[in-house]
Amino acid sequence: MRNFKAYPLMAEVAAQPNQRLLVRFRNGVTKLYDCKRILKLPAFEPLRNDDALFRRAHVDEHGYGVIWNDDLDLAESEVWIGGQVVREKPVSYGNGMGEHVAKLSGAAKWTRRDRTAAGRRVP
Repeated sequence: MRNFKAYPLMAEVAAQPNQRLLVRFRNGVTKLYDCKRILKLPAFEPLRNDDALFRRAHVDEHGYGVIWNDDLDLAESEVWIGGQVVREKPVSYGNGMGEHVAKLSGAAKWTRRDRTAAGRRVP
């Protein structure tokens, strides 16, 4: 039998400037992941110069990774291992990642669609 390490599942993701992803995991930890290293790989070539595609990043419905389209995805384990911790303290769903996104990039808060896709109750 193999040893299997389970990584925390993702709850939300927001594309950031300079090809970075801000990811909140279901355990409350928020990490900033720099995609520059993986963008050198042939599989990620479509993301290199297409900012519109990069901004389409969203979390897999089960939290197992970031998805851009049917051909491009990134596992939660890669982001967990390679990401820089931004916040360790768990955040409540009432105070989600929107404020962290705004502070890091000046980006707008999560849209209604984003909150719904992340499994959050939308008022």
